[in-house]
Amino acid sequence: MKKISILRQLSAIIKRAQDRKDIIDEQTGSIMAQWLADKGWARKASLDEVSDVLGIRKEQISLFVHHYYHKSFLSWRRDLRIEEAKRLLLEDSKIPAALIGEAVGISDKSNFRRQFKELTGCTPVEWRKLKQ
Repeated sequence: MKKISILRQLSAIIKRAQDRKDIIDEQTGSIMAQWLADKGWARKASLDEVSDVLGIRKEQISLFVHHYYHKSFLSWRRDLRIEEAKRLLLEDSKIPAALIGEAVGISDKSNFRRQFKELTGCTPVEWRKLKQ
């Protein structure tokens, strides 16, 4: 469900990008849409590395994220990761939270727990119990 929502949102972004070439060109929007669909955000990579992989300047990526999401690239990517973690926590209650952290690109267990708690107000295990 979340993937469909993200793809719809990206479709709208690409349409707006087509209308406002001064902000983001169509190619950047398409590249970012594909990166999201491929869950590129789950890979451990710096903004420089993402830029290299996508073949677009890091300034374009930052501008895209800031313009459409009003966040820095790192904050936006963290939010994507935590949203996916929440989905996975509910999808299969047998998967340990630490493995879910790894699956979404946050391999350090305490870092995953801290980031999750910053955004949700509780740990992944607590959040899972509240939502089941």
